[in-house]
Amino acid sequence: MGLFIPTDKISNLRLYKYSSEDHSLISKYILKRWWNYFVQIFPYSMAPNLITLLGLVWILVDVMLVFYYDPYFNETSPTWIYFFYAFSLFMYQTFDGCDGCHARRTGQSGPLGELFDHSIDAINTTLGSLVFASVFKLGYGKLTMLGQFASVCNFYASTWEEYHTHTLFLSKFSGPVEGILMICCVYIITGVFGPDIWTTKLFDLNLSAIGYDTYEVDLSFTYVVIGLSSLYFNIISTMKNVSKYYMKLNTGNPVRAKKQIDNAYKGLAPFFIYYVVVIFVVWSYPEMLSVHAVPLMLSIGCTIAFSVGRMIIAHLTLQQFPYTQFPMFVPIAQYIIIQVCLRVFGFEYDNVIFGISWAGLGITLAIHGMFVAEIIYEITTYLDIYVLTIKHKKH
Repeated sequence: MGLFIPTDKISNLRLYKYSSEDHSLISKYILKRWWNYFVQIFPYSMAPNLITLLGLVWILVDVMLVFYYDPYFNETSPTWIYFFYAFSLFMYQTFDGCDGCHARRTGQSGPLGELFDHSIDAINTTLGSLVFASVFKLGYGKLTMLGQFASVCNFYASTWEEYHTHTLFLSKFSGPVEGILMICCVYIITGVFGPDIWTTKLFDLNLSAIGYDTYEVDLSFTYVVIGLSSLYFNIISTMKNVSKYYMKLNTGNPVRAKKQIDNAYKGLAPFFIYYVVVIFVVWSYPEMLSVHAVPLMLSIGCTIAFSVGRMIIAHLTLQQFPYTQFPMFVPIAQYIIIQVCLRVFGFEYDNVIFGISWAGLGITLAIHGMFVAEIIYEITTYLDIYVLTIKHKKH
């Protein structure tokens, strides 16, 4: 005990109190009613965390279908696949909403549930981006990587916001609600008209005046613009919420408030520094994306999931913000090892890139797996509870 939760901090789990603000009209008037109805299919003897885990199964099935029908994200899949993607994503959202409802009706709400829920969501941000890349036939390229960046950046920023404000904010338009429903609609449209609809030409963008070529803009580009725009506004929103929190906390002391706000903003730096390094490595060795995109993206996903998990643990146990995330050093280590293998030992280029790409995934997956296993053990031991079953029934 003590690697991720110091011995003198674990008692803070007893102080846990869930807090959220949901401003979504769709969630308020439609989805919550649906969740409260659907949750009745789950027996009282079923643990809320099991519902959360079963929700992830829907996305895992999607990913398996992607690897079977379209492993390179550039082929047209059978029509029914796209409808299934929409259905399974909606069911993931439903299970994600029902786990909290079920926890409250069984009296099983607690810090482990929040950690488990956020950890599953963190994994889904990357797995979902793989499915999205397949539907849009993005291939192993920059747009696929950009799609994952937008997804994990949104989640990282939201978790960073929750760490500081101790409240989960969902705006009138949020990723977990409207964002998922929009993607479901996109998948349904793809099932009706086929994925080639997203390559429909809109216009030519002439950039010769600034030294670039003329680019053909299609429908998929508009979705990228919408995604990046929503990412920008989400980051701005999270920063404003954190700023408001510390201003309110330090009413009458603006100097102290500004200092706390500036320190809080530093928590966003590790994410963007990490991605700058990733981009540098991919730029140095393009095959890590163009040939080995899957291990690269899964490695990034494990790294962000680990980082988000650390933030949630710090939030639950009132620890200092975890600026140092060990998996974030993997890309620079990969770069150095590739240099050594090529320049010192003279190994074959393709074999080195293949080995280092998959080794990066193995290392990040192992670190994240170790983190999850230890955290679950520590929390369940201290609170005397089980993970996927109910030990102390309230009903």
